Amino acid sequence: MRTLLLAIAFAAAAVPASADQKDPQLNRLFNQLAAVRSLPEAVNLEAQITAIWTRSGSDTVDVLMARAEAAAEVQDLATAKRLLDAVIEMKPAFAEVWLRRAELFIAMDSLEEAAADLAQTLDLEPRHFKALALVGRLADQAGDKRAALDAYRRAIAINPMMEAIARRAGQLTIEVERKPPT
Repeated sequence: MRTLLLAIAFAAAAVPASADQKDPQLNRLFNQLAAVRSLPEAVNLEAQITAIWTRSGSDTVDVLMARAEAAAEVQDLATAKRLLDAVIEMKPAFAEVWLRRAELFIAMDSLEEAAADLAQTLDLEPRHFKALALVGRLADQAGDKRAALDAYRRAIAINPMMEAIARRAGQLTIEVERKPPT
C-alpha cells in the first residue's frame, strides 16, 4: 500500500482537471481559497467548491448518490457500495463519486481499495483537497510519514484553513525533517 499511497500523493502534481471539473468558477474559487486568511471565508469557499464538485449533471446520478449517502448513514455499507458502483458505471468521470466510494472503503477497512479510488479522484480533480487529506491520513495510519506529510502539504497549499491537517503537517515536519515548522 505504501507504493500506492506515494504514487497518489505525487500523481496529482500538475494533472489538468477533467472536463467535468472545468467549471469556470473553480479556478477563481481555488485562487481565493489559497489566499484566504479567515476560517469563515474558507468555509464559504469550501462550500461553493463542494457544491460544484457534487453537481453530476444527471438526476439519476444525484438520486443514487443521495441514496448511497443515506445507506452509509445507517451503516448499510453493502447497499451504499452497490449504489456508488452503479454511479461509477454511469459517470466514471465524476470525481466526487470516487471520493465518496473511497470514504466508504475506509469505513469498510478496505484501505487499498480506498487508496485506488483516491488516486482516481485526484486524476479527475488534482485540486481535491479533501482527497489529498484522506491520502495523508491513510499514509499516516500506514506509518509512511513522508507520504503523509507530502499529501498534507498539498492539501493545505490548496486550502490553507484546514487547521487539523496543518497541525498534523507541522508535527510530521518535525518528525520527518527533524526541524521545527516554518
